[in-house]
Amino acid sequence: MLSVSIVIPVRNATRTLPLCLAALARLDPAPAEIVLVDNASTDDSLPMLQSFQQTHPSCAVRVLVESRPGASAARNAGIRAVTGEIVAFTDSDCTPDQAWLDHLITPFADPAIAASAGRILASPARTTVELFSGLYTLQSSDKPARFDRWSPWEGGFPTANLAVRKVVLEKLQGFDESVGHYGEDIDLCARIYALGAGIAYVPEAVTSHHHRTTVRGMVRQAFGYGSGHPLLLRRHAGRGLWLDLPRWSLVLPRFPLPAWLDLASADKKVLAVLVVGAWYGPALWLLVPLALWLTMQSYDRARRRGLPVRAEAIELAGLLLLKSSAMTLGRWWGSVRYRALCL
Repeated sequence: MLSVSIVIPVRNATRTLPLCLAALARLDPAPAEIVLVDNASTDDSLPMLQSFQQTHPSCAVRVLVESRPGASAARNAGIRAVTGEIVAFTDSDCTPDQAWLDHLITPFADPAIAASAGRILASPARTTVELFSGLYTLQSSDKPARFDRWSPWEGGFPTANLAVRKVVLEKLQGFDESVGHYGEDIDLCARIYALGAGIAYVPEAVTSHHHRTTVRGMVRQAFGYGSGHPLLLRRHAGRGLWLDLPRWSLVLPRFPLPAWLDLASADKKVLAVLVVGAWYGPALWLLVPLALWLTMQSYDRARRRGLPVRAEAIELAGLLLLKSSAMTLGRWWGSVRYRALCL
């Protein structure tokens, strides 16, 4: 059996860290080692890590401190320290299932597989913002798959639930710290494909994720994700147009530049009505049925997940519009910065 080391970056995570650490102690099979990297926390995260190390000697826990800011720097410090053949990543706001590692490492029996990714589910929500993020952020399929290339629509996986062969990480020199906090994991996946290797998606390998609890945190995250999309396009898409429309999607591989246009997002629908309304005033009344449609969409999505919502559906629709607007603004900013068309 391949030896597995777990690497987790930690920064100011006292809200979610106890659940994460408790889940790590329950893993079956247990990893060869757990490397917890504190990234200049200003709360009690580091003492909590040290306490966990002292009270769980059987878990082979190592606590490191990385003063350079950024999760990539913290993960790279962990990669340099581990001894396992497989490096499994999750985050301090995640709670892995007991059998997480058992499922996550299964694909490595195939030597052509360089990495595996698992399913991310939302932890129980305590606020409307958490409920919204659980419905619209980090959505994972329940179908296993294998990927051999990255595109704006598929092939990228977050480090909340990802495992990579250590030799591959060493060959790629870990995470590219210049990418920043948003998109470094997708960039790593794209570089794995460039080596000619594959990534297996294993939905049985489950972690639960605690989402943002405040509107400000949710908006900041959406802007960050959006600003990273143009960089990924410029680096890894080559050329081609990926076009999202309200009812269907289209790829034009011969488009001379890398471009990704999402015309199906909530903010683009509102913008379209406003543009038409500026030319023909009565068209602004379309905002009323559009608001009702967004509300019903949020209600139906929550109902399919078994989450009873009523008046909250209106709030969810508003958060959807706010998040999509923040992501679009991030894409605009990133398009200018990285000279790639992503709107």
